[in-house]
Amino acid sequence: METYDDAAFEKFCSDLVNAGFSPARNTGQAMWTGPIRESLKPLTDATRMQVWFPQGWPLRYAHVTVNRLQTEHAAHGTICLWADDDPAQVAARDPNVLWARLDEWAEVAQRGFRLEDRALDAYILFEETNPYQAELPFGDLIRAGSNGYRAPLIGTKQGRRAIMLKPAAPPEPKTNEEHLRGVFYLRRDIGTPPRNLDDIKAVLTKKQKADLERGLDERAPTALAEPSGGYDFIVLAWPRHDREHDAVVVGFEGQGDSLRASAMSATPNEPVARKRRAGPDVELLADKTVLLAGAGSVGGHVAVTLAASGVTDIRLYDDDYLKTGNLVRHVSNQYLVGYPKTLTVSMTIDDHAPWTDVDTHGALPHDPAGLSAAIEGVDLVIDCTGIYSVSAALGEVCHRAGTPLITGAIFHQGAIARVQRQAAGDTPIAARPTDSNYYNLPPDDPAEPNSGFLELGCTAPINNAPPTAVLGTAADIAHAAVDLLTGRHVRPDERILVFRAMDAPFDHTGTLDSPAAGGAA
Repeated sequence: METYDDAAFEKFCSDLVNAGFSPARNTGQAMWTGPIRESLKPLTDATRMQVWFPQGWPLRYAHVTVNRLQTEHAAHGTICLWADDDPAQVAARDPNVLWARLDEWAEVAQRGFRLEDRALDAYILFEETNPYQAELPFGDLIRAGSNGYRAPLIGTKQGRRAIMLKPAAPPEPKTNEEHLRGVFYLRRDIGTPPRNLDDIKAVLTKKQKADLERGLDERAPTALAEPSGGYDFIVLAWPRHDREHDAVVVGFEGQGDSLRASAMSATPNEPVARKRRAGPDVELLADKTVLLAGAGSVGGHVAVTLAASGVTDIRLYDDDYLKTGNLVRHVSNQYLVGYPKTLTVSMTIDDHAPWTDVDTHGALPHDPAGLSAAIEGVDLVIDCTGIYSVSAALGEVCHRAGTPLITGAIFHQGAIARVQRQAAGDTPIAARPTDSNYYNLPPDDPAEPNSGFLELGCTAPINNAPPTAVLGTAADIAHAAVDLLTGRHVRPDERILVFRAMDAPFDHTGTLDSPAAGGAA
């Protein structure tokens, strides 16, 4: 047993001995057995309990297990006293703290946990669990029915452990070797989450129970997550106290008297559930349209980030095709090599943020009329081309039209990046080189090695900024875009990112804001 506090561990073990505990053989003092705590006796007929130290003690508290203990906030007899991420558990290096917490838990367990205290991962309470993870459009299924609702599902294994569940299109499948077959049941509040198949049957309606029995009778004796011709899994869902729902997904193996049921973890995968992870700006960005010029390494990451943040319409311009060499820094994958970068970024966005519509185009026009037509109706233009003529043209046309513009580019082999905003009240980008309120970037040094190399058929060196500079620049551009689109406007109109120190004033890493916005940061 390895610990982060050997002295405290020795004292803890000494206190366990004084309390009548003895170490289990061949466990290196990691497992101890002793008399059950007085406060736990009303909850179980067991007379002994185990105290065991997980690796990482005391950063992870000593766990208490009582055989045959069945109550909420106790999985397979192990009592949940602290969440894994709760720093308070370190105080339990003192056994008196652990006992006090255990007695407090036992008092609440006897009185009855509140509805809001119920475990959210109901599968953990099931008598048997399995390593599979089920993904399903949980919210869509909940909204489709009410108490007693039943919906046939099919499942497909993906990777080593994932099972993707979705509604079965009529007619309902019977024996399909390519798919697992199952069903979704919705019930009103069922009280304590089910711990076994009998508990599930007890809370189903008569029709649901009959359907379950029929689906189990049709099974062949297959292994877990293998098609059987009958029900290979079921999903039971019920409402929580806060209008959300809990669920348990149970997989089956064998048949008849040898049937075994085990629960797997489950996660919702419909767009609404995915949007919850996008942060608090989703609703503010939901009606925004962004034109993004450049779908390369920086632009691709910006596009995916803004889409995942909630932007619902992106017009994407680039006339280049994805090459294998691009994959070092690009957001797209190997199987998309040979396709237009705009298409590859669009497909990546569809994987990350299916709520975003991407309108793909070739090269952005350079002429004022064509450029004015392209930016019409957008809330923001973002320039990630790194091409002077495009950036200058966008700066001029956006200034004339009153359309906000953000432009970002990397310089000096990734040592420096600059993110500029041109919106209402900002100095036009074209006027900044002669404005003392703005920093001028250091010029290229002819004596320095070439910043890149010539690819076959190319007439310009390849920018070889490292992926860290690409990601840092893309993130700052996205931050600037969200700041503008949400109406916060707390950022300066120009920020320089120093990734590798150069000459003053760029002689330290960090960020430099335009002096007009408050000087160096």
